[in-house]
Amino acid sequence: MIPLHAMTLRAALLTSIALVAACAAPVAHWEKPGATQAMVDEAVQECRVQARLSPEQRVGTQLSRPGTAGAMDRIEEREGREAERFQRCMLGKGYSAKR
Repeated sequence: MIPLHAMTLRAALLTSIALVAACAAPVAHWEKPGATQAMVDEAVQECRVQARLSPEQRVGTQLSRPGTAGAMDRIEEREGREAERFQRCMLGKGYSAKR
């Protein structure tokens, strides 16, 4: 069983990483000829869910403890793959990103 303080620390760390990533990356504005803002919002939400729920391919079986460099690398890689899946989804729906 993982001690409560270790889980709290891990949750805080993961939240911090997500916030930094969200602030560091410029937000794309998605456009599609004839699409209303409601249509864009719906497509964005659908693609976010699809990107998050897509099964991850397992590459190797080496485990790292939470908070280690190996664990952080895997988190960054997973987030990068999720962002790629999101962009492919939006492009597949006919949208283009404008910054």
